Amino acid sequence: MDIPERYEDITAEWLTEALRSGGVIGDQTVSTFQLEPLGADRSLTSSLARITVGYDRHADGLPDSMFVKFASRNPVNRKYAADHSYFRREIELYKNLGGSVPLNMPRMYFGLASEDSDVAVVVLEEINGISKGSLPPEERPLTAGEAKLALKEIAKMHAKWWEDQTLHEHKWLNTIDGSDRMLLYQSYEKAWARIKDVLEPTLSPDAARICNGLSDYLPTLISKLNRIPTTLCHGDFHSGNLLWDKTGEPDAVWIIDWQITSIGPAILDVSFLMCFGVSQSDLPFVRNEYLLEYHNSLVRHGVTNYGYEKLLSDYRYGLLDGLARLTAFLSTVDFAQNNVAEFASSRVGAVAAAAEDAGCAGLISIRKSARS
Repeated sequence: MDIPERYEDITAEWLTEALRSGGVIGDQTVSTFQLEPLGADRSLTSSLARITVGYDRHADGLPDSMFVKFASRNPVNRKYAADHSYFRREIELYKNLGGSVPLNMPRMYFGLASEDSDVAVVVLEEINGISKGSLPPEERPLTAGEAKLALKEIAKMHAKWWEDQTLHEHKWLNTIDGSDRMLLYQSYEKAWARIKDVLEPTLSPDAARICNGLSDYLPTLISKLNRIPTTLCHGDFHSGNLLWDKTGEPDAVWIIDWQITSIGPAILDVSFLMCFGVSQSDLPFVRNEYLLEYHNSLVRHGVTNYGYEKLLSDYRYGLLDGLARLTAFLSTVDFAQNNVAEFASSRVGAVAAAAEDAGCAGLISIRKSARS
């Protein structure tokens, strides 16, 4: 099939063929459809739209709306996604493992990525859920009920593939020592130097010490991460990729956007959600309640060789990994743009505060003492 480059290129004929090839419809035909482009703020690596569909005849179970992702229209973001196989990885995840993932996630109706260009498209089930990213800023941090439910759910997936070596048969999966993470680690020192003057004044002394000393600690960090049991990880497990049936005390959560799925320590998913989803005022609950809920779920689903104290220790490494990757990414952003400096300060501040609360400053100090 041809791959439409933009949502304007979609036709009823193409949509019919795509849905048939995905087994979504039989001999029905798409007779009408309407496109609703979604804002560029919804994704850095994709161009998004919602499609409302009408058919030539009725049949039970036909979707009347769906969600479609195209390669970004921003040339830099588009190239980045293609170079890192974002679309291809998400499509492979659905085709190879999607039916086995014990989580709520959208069904993929159709997915195709070009082998020799940066053109790609993924058509997904539309989930009637609430994104906290659409709420006012003061309502976006996770509540205790939301944080615990998300952690209990992701623990099911982590437990299913805990130390499962068959994951390495899927060559499209990222790995902890793969080129993506290594390039980010290698760029951290220059990245921090570029944004230090903007961000350091907003940090506490210990948080600033962590950011300033992290470059020297990164070789130790990758060594520590390589010793942690691996599993299937979402790779981008933050609150923006969660949809809820209701906020506050939800009963169900859906996990979306599987473009950087990887083989790695489960704690990378956990720490990413905690540092970006939990408000700084709620950080004391993370180690006393939220991580304990996650660990209990791991145990309930069969993980027996990973104690809670080990999880708490590994949590610090996950936070430092998140700080390194975030800083390297932010160094590519134009700080002259409106609100970018404020956005960067809030993001780095959140991760650094979580790292400070977890005792990461002590790890950095130990490393510096050993070098001196």
